[in-house]
Amino acid sequence: MASTTVPGRRPHRLKTAGLVISLIILLIAAVAFTVSVVQIQSAITGYVGGNGIWSRAQLTAVSHLDDYAAQGHPEDLRLARQWLDIPLGDMDARLAMEQRPMDYEAARQGMLRGDNHPDDLAGMIWLYRYFSNVGVFRKAVEAWRDTDPYLLELNRITQSLTEAWPTSRPDPAQIEAVRARLDAVNQQLQVYARRFRTAMGEAARWTSTALSVVSAVFLILLALVAWRLGNRLVQIQRSSEQKFRSIFEQSAVGIIQVDTRGIVIDANQAACQILDTPDDQLLNSPVMERIHPDDLPLGSGPHKALLRGRMDSYTLEQRLQKGSGDHLWARLTVSMVNRRSGQAAYFVVMLEDISESRRLASELSYQATHDALTGLLNRREFEHRLAMMLGRARSEHSEHALCFIDLDQFKIVNDTSGHAAGDQLLREIARLAESRLREGDVLARLGGDEFGLILQNCNLDTAANVTEKLRQALESIVFTWEEQSHSIGASIGVVPIYAEAPDISDLLRSVDIACYMAKDGGRNRVYVSTPDDRQLHLQRGEMAWLNRIQAALTENRFYLDAQRILPARDDKKGLRYEVLVRLTNEQGERVSPAEFLPAAERFGIVHKIDRWVISEVVSQLARARQHLETLDACHINLSGRSFDQPDLADFIVGELNAHNIPGSKLCFEITETAAVHNLLDVKSFMTRLQKLGCTFALDDFGTGLSSFGYLRQLPVDCLKIDGSFVRNITRDRNDLAMVQAIHDISRTLDKVTVAECVEDGAAADLLKDVGVDFLQGFGLHRPCRFRELLFPHTHPEAADEPPLTEQVRWP
Repeated sequence: MASTTVPGRRPHRLKTAGLVISLIILLIAAVAFTVSVVQIQSAITGYVGGNGIWSRAQLTAVSHLDDYAAQGHPEDLRLARQWLDIPLGDMDARLAMEQRPMDYEAARQGMLRGDNHPDDLAGMIWLYRYFSNVGVFRKAVEAWRDTDPYLLELNRITQSLTEAWPTSRPDPAQIEAVRARLDAVNQQLQVYARRFRTAMGEAARWTSTALSVVSAVFLILLALVAWRLGNRLVQIQRSSEQKFRSIFEQSAVGIIQVDTRGIVIDANQAACQILDTPDDQLLNSPVMERIHPDDLPLGSGPHKALLRGRMDSYTLEQRLQKGSGDHLWARLTVSMVNRRSGQAAYFVVMLEDISESRRLASELSYQATHDALTGLLNRREFEHRLAMMLGRARSEHSEHALCFIDLDQFKIVNDTSGHAAGDQLLREIARLAESRLREGDVLARLGGDEFGLILQNCNLDTAANVTEKLRQALESIVFTWEEQSHSIGASIGVVPIYAEAPDISDLLRSVDIACYMAKDGGRNRVYVSTPDDRQLHLQRGEMAWLNRIQAALTENRFYLDAQRILPARDDKKGLRYEVLVRLTNEQGERVSPAEFLPAAERFGIVHKIDRWVISEVVSQLARARQHLETLDACHINLSGRSFDQPDLADFIVGELNAHNIPGSKLCFEITETAAVHNLLDVKSFMTRLQKLGCTFALDDFGTGLSSFGYLRQLPVDCLKIDGSFVRNITRDRNDLAMVQAIHDISRTLDKVTVAECVEDGAAADLLKDVGVDFLQGFGLHRPCRFRELLFPHTHPEAADEPPLTEQVRWP
């Protein structure tokens, strides 16, 4: 026997969904229709009310115009215009609504002028937009349009009266003629106003009839659908209860049912596992026993609001007690189920274990506010605490102190023993500093080897004592790494946190300057600054150079001078000079390098000047190829701060390649201090550029105590003997001995020597006898514009200079 397949019925849920969708569609249609009808009725009401206002305004305007025509009182004219503006506003609104596209804002403003209520405007505009051409509304619109000529006539009468009365009293016959015109216009406007009101009444009655018919049809359809849906809902409810029970038991989220007395009446398996409690112990037990005592007050407020019906549910995070006695963090979502037909209400509690997410959130919060290396607060959190402390100082008039700690000689640890050693030293410093501070004080690592410290409720005298003891403790550290010992110091700036401080930025600038003052005073010391500290204000003035230097770079107000470096003996040939950066101010006046270079060095912007010099020198040499052939070396000074920029060598290589300049034409001068403080960076820089032929000179050589010790580690070609030894060489035997020692060692190491600050012929002769290779100073050549050396044919005064013995004029 062949089998046949009979199409089965759709699943119950699809049928129910279809019924529900049908009901929703009917509801949406009913709501839309009801809203539309309500809007229409409201708009009609608005128009009827507006018609009353329109008529009253028109009549009042005519009345005042009539009085003005008879008496000429300006107040009557003002009131006539005021009342006439109401119907004119309605006319402008209608004209705006008839535009395509409609000018909604103009229509709204016109309606407002027509004294219509603001709440009615949207409905009135909507009604006109969509129903102005429908039969029941068209009559009213046509009556409204017919009033336009008469309103304009009223406006013209107003204008003519305005022009007539101020000059002289009009002729009585003219007045009577105007009043007659007013009466005629008024009568015609009243006719159209009644026609408008009648048409709107018909529209209201038609709308009411349509609403009644559609409402009856809708109710019949709704009743039929509800009847069918009701039959299905009984079956669905039974099925839903079975499904709910299945979900309740199998859910991975803990679910607990609690009665209004707080007793657990049901719990699924997931809840028992989360709480580590068997269901027979959990059921019929007070739910409050599971909440940590400290967290009990957290849910009292929301729970009361839930009982009073002010909210449907609430979610909070609390600690719960497990069966083992341990605690866990849980997210509880509590909602109330209101039973009817005599059944009691109960609460449903959704339970999620969030212990791990809380732990991760706590770690992330800690990482966001703490330094990963030392465990101290980071800069962001420190500034937040500083803002709070400044707020306290302002509100409580309390005294606090802000300290900035910058470690001395820390870079040497990194350079000689590696960054791992530096990191370990920073950790030890952090532990030591924390152990010397009070519980309420705030210590943070601001970056690198810089630390910030806030001393609460501490005046400047006490802060000075505390920071001095801290400095001594840091100075006493002997850090050993791989059998190499290091000692450090700390320069500490201290400023008060006072109520008059503008903001924390001002405090941080002040303490940074105070720390600089400690460094400038010899390092490894404490500098305490008061709000009226003159030195601090002077340093602030130097900080103003930051913006001025930036502006000078942008406006190209830097230029180059050059000073020749002359051979001490005639057998040395070739042109050698040092370029010197110069600056003109906003008025075009020359600024001494002693004014802007220290500020640029101090506040970390000098590297931009160095790069400008390098770029300018290379581009100028590229344009003077003939000069380049005779050039032995162009000396360029580099600041120690430039070596803080890791791409310095890349920049110089790029400039040389871009302009096709041999590296052998450039000699970079690096101060001895910069070389010592940036030993590894300077050595790497020299090694790389040496491959391109660049040479290097140690500037101001001999001023440091470790000059000769570091000399072997650097690939230096030239030593520039510091001018402090050269100026008095003819009068001071010690200076002469120092110059002789430097020259002898340079000879041993096969280095070239240059004596700076040679100011007279006697010094030149003495240095020549010592054996110094090159001489530089005002006594030999005064700096001139760099361009004058590059292009002597355009600057005759800078042509090749005579030999040294001819150029120097001996006294």
